[in-house]
Amino acid sequence: MDKEEILKSFEAFLKEHGDAALEKLNEFLDQQQSQFYSNHSYENDKMARQAWVSTIGRVLEDITKRLLQDFCYNHGLGITSDRELINPKTPELETVRRNIEVFFGEYSVLPDSDIVIYSKNNYQVIVIISVKNSFRERYTETPYWKLKLASFNTTKHIKVLMVTPDKDNELSSKANPRKARIVLEYDLDGVYIAKQDFDRADKVKSMKDLIPDLKKLVREDQWK
Repeated sequence: MDKEEILKSFEAFLKEHGDAALEKLNEFLDQQQSQFYSNHSYENDKMARQAWVSTIGRVLEDITKRLLQDFCYNHGLGITSDRELINPKTPELETVRRNIEVFFGEYSVLPDSDIVIYSKNNYQVIVIISVKNSFRERYTETPYWKLKLASFNTTKHIKVLMVTPDKDNELSSKANPRKARIVLEYDLDGVYIAKQDFDRADKVKSMKDLIPDLKKLVREDQWK
């Protein structure tokens, strides 16, 4: 089982469950992980986990892009990633790259950006979305880039969001929040969780709220 097979399975899962699929994504991923392990042979559990982690990261990005494609097309928006912006193949992406760079003295770098949404009219970047299956003490990475973007006039308008199934329940509790929830909720513009059982808040919402919230951000008269 490879990434394309998992994505094909997700299409069937989405067709079966509709919008509810976004709150059942954890269940889908658990099923796929079991099948992944059963379909591959590894020398030990560590190698199996590493192979799954490598696969699932790209799968989650592609699933999120798949869910956003129609929205972006209907609103005159482009969608790309930092991987495509490292060596942009078109003048359009070259401009998007310049509009997202942050500076360290004489150096400029791209922030970690799993998904970048931008205006097709002026190539201004509107939203960066970070996609993570779990955190493992890496919850400070995305807030760091949010703070760097906010420190420059050219990028301070960019919203930074997180999409995650919160596999390790780092974000689920509001009453007794872990450090990851505190930091992400405070520093980011929104966190969207792809499961049913978690404590919601103004900036911690269900995955199914992502597109309605993006619609509010990209009012037609604002980005044309």
